[in-house]
Amino acid sequence: MLFTLLFCASDFVQSATISKQQNAITSYLSSDSFSNILPIKQLIDDDWKQAPASDSSIGFTQNEVGLTTQWQNFSFNLAHRLDYFVFTNSDTAQAFYLERTDQPLTTQSSYQADLKLHHQRSNGMRLGYQWQFQQFTTAINLGYWQITASRESSITGEVFGDEENNITGIADVQEYYSDKNFLKRGNSGNWDIDGYGVTLDLAMTWRISKNIELDLDIKDLYSQFKMKNLGYSQGRIDTEGTFINSLGGKSYLPLYRGKETTSDYQFDLPEQVNLLAQYQSDDIAYIARFKRQGEVNFYYAGVAFDFEYSRLKLLLDLEHLSPELEYTHSWFAVRFAIDDIDIDKAMQFSLGLSGQYTF
Repeated sequence: MLFTLLFCASDFVQSATISKQQNAITSYLSSDSFSNILPIKQLIDDDWKQAPASDSSIGFTQNEVGLTTQWQNFSFNLAHRLDYFVFTNSDTAQAFYLERTDQPLTTQSSYQADLKLHHQRSNGMRLGYQWQFQQFTTAINLGYWQITASRESSITGEVFGDEENNITGIADVQEYYSDKNFLKRGNSGNWDIDGYGVTLDLAMTWRISKNIELDLDIKDLYSQFKMKNLGYSQGRIDTEGTFINSLGGKSYLPLYRGKETTSDYQFDLPEQVNLLAQYQSDDIAYIARFKRQGEVNFYYAGVAFDFEYSRLKLLLDLEHLSPELEYTHSWFAVRFAIDDIDIDKAMQFSLGLSGQYTF
């Protein structure tokens, strides 16, 4: 569920990237996904072949496809984006793994459940302007988005298991959703699921000297999304479903007690930061890069080889040992990264494609 669109919609996001061509039309798609819970393909197939990592905490996929027009210092971008985040802990991942593989939850006395899902899908446009100075260039992009789907779900509580594979516990649930939450509550037409959002992106290039250059790209530096009259659930799941009433008889409580209503909802998105420093020596550039995405930090080192009409960049994620390959030509670019040649074991995947026509 988390990575459904991993291979079919993607985001070579150029919302704030400074164009090296004054007048151009660029189409792009790209996807950046990461998990420290379970390999990506297993999450796609919902096929838990192995136990989750002991430090399980996050998984995300951010995807975008769009078209950008650059004319002199102005840019205009039409885009469709999908953002999906999962925040959890090792207890929750372990309990889910045992349940999915039909094993009793008895590896520990109890499991502290803590799970948060956030998802949004939207169509939008960005308007940008670029300032160019002798050694410094900067650009800002202001985006407006129409939300087509959104959901935020959180579950916290304590879960127990026994040798007969019975699961008991208490959990508090809170959800905002445009359709079908954990309890499969559908929209009967009473919810206003449309919403809007604004984003601000920033990019800068500073040529410090003939050989040294710094590039900074921050997407979603500011973001604010609002929805009105969205589906809303809040309640408690409690497996202790019986009690003795005032007449001495046994009564039964529902498994879930809470409210099912509507509510206003607003959210923001974590910023995407790319900071790249390069030292140019003849036709070779030595590169250091810092990236922050989905509240996870990534550190890279690598080189780039310059040819007459193209550039080949080779980077390595120093912590996750994920190589990244990027080839840029005068009219197209390709980016690909994966941390394991065996797709069944890969926990990091990136793909980007773009084509550019200059005029």
